[in-house]
Amino acid sequence: MADAQTKKAVAVNAAKIGGITAVVPLLFSAIPEPWSSVVAGVILVCGGIAAAVPAPPVGSKWTLPYKLVSVIGLNFGWAANHLGARVNASQGAVAPTNTTNPKN
Repeated sequence: MADAQTKKAVAVNAAKIGGITAVVPLLFSAIPEPWSSVVAGVILVCGGIAAAVPAPPVGSKWTLPYKLVSVIGLNFGWAANHLGARVNASQGAVAPTNTTNPKN
């Protein structure tokens, strides 16, 4: 049964990849030539910013701009920094360390 689920997951992922590789060039061909490079550059810069800058704390005035830059940079779903946060959250709380007495 697991083999059938694995084959289904592979087929779904292949369909996603095929759809993305078909749609992205189609969308860029609809943009006039000098602007397609600008759009691609904005996406790259926003993706780099979202990957390099940690997310602001909840309730911060920077939350909305960060989310906007993150979406423009296509940094959602299983993006690297989101994946890292999910793995860290799944591992539970970090044990506190005693910084006042290094022998403990």
